[in-house]
Amino acid sequence: MRTQSPSPQPEAGARQMRGSGLLLAFLIAFPGIAAAQTLKVEESIVVDYRPVIARIEAGDTATARSRLQGVVTQLNAVEGQIVKAGDVIAVVTDDTIAPQLSSLSSRIDGLNSQVKQMENDIARNEGLLAQGFYPRVRLDEEKTNFEVMKRSLASAEAERRALSARQSEGRILAPANAHVTDVKVVRGSVVSPGDVLATFATVDGVVRLALPERHAPNIREGGLITLRLPARSDEVRTATIIKIYPELRQGSVIADAKVEGGLTALFGERVDVLAPVGERRAIRIPKDYVSTRFGVDFVRVKVGERFIDAPVALAAPLVDTTGQYEILSGLKPGDEIEKPEPRP
Repeated sequence: MRTQSPSPQPEAGARQMRGSGLLLAFLIAFPGIAAAQTLKVEESIVVDYRPVIARIEAGDTATARSRLQGVVTQLNAVEGQIVKAGDVIAVVTDDTIAPQLSSLSSRIDGLNSQVKQMENDIARNEGLLAQGFYPRVRLDEEKTNFEVMKRSLASAEAERRALSARQSEGRILAPANAHVTDVKVVRGSVVSPGDVLATFATVDGVVRLALPERHAPNIREGGLITLRLPARSDEVRTATIIKIYPELRQGSVIADAKVEGGLTALFGERVDVLAPVGERRAIRIPKDYVSTRFGVDFVRVKVGERFIDAPVALAAPLVDTTGQYEILSGLKPGDEIEKPEPRP
């Protein structure tokens, strides 16, 4: 009779579990050996930029004009001042308006007295008519005269309101929150209707750029550009193009750009603009996958079943704003690369 020996599977399973535990502990102690970080090389679209010279202009401009013939009796604006919408910039006084207003006020007071007297007479005569002591024809005539008098009073009041409104036109107000770029008059100047008293430029963070005509095909609304002010310690700002004007001005493309955080500059100041000049396909990899030894840059590339250090040519010695290198040669799309081992 054959006796069946006990199965060795439980003992083998225990040995396998102990081995797995030791391997896990080893990988935790040495995480760099656990798994090498690999990356598949792919092409991406890169936008090339070229520095061009542009000018900063005001996004919106406005003028303050006189609507009266008179004298500037008050002037509250100076060049460079920032004003708010509705602020009084200047006051123009027409000396002929005040006497007319005084004459109309006296005429209106007299008409008011006549209207009140006629109203009392009509009320009294209606009582006499009811008693048969006053003719109806005479009463009707008085009522007609009363209506004419009221219309004359309303006309005089309307004329006074129009004259007062004309006098208030002498208050020149700021059209918007803006910089005062130029003041054309001084206090005591005689101005005519239509004369410019001051000019303004808005301060809403929108600047108008005049770019060379050759960059027109590569500029689009919503695109990002970089502004550098050479006269202000090379300060760099990012701006978004919000509007492109369809007409060239003196051989330049006019575009409005919204500057992040605003921009402090003089109108007409020159500025360097990194304008897009086209798109191309390029290979870009993170900087952690590139190692340098003896002045040569290497990337670990998979060849067959193993990784080798392959020399590569970089487009620039420094990484871009995203922390990546652009590879000119040494890699192709589809290659698998891994991070180099940290050097002791």
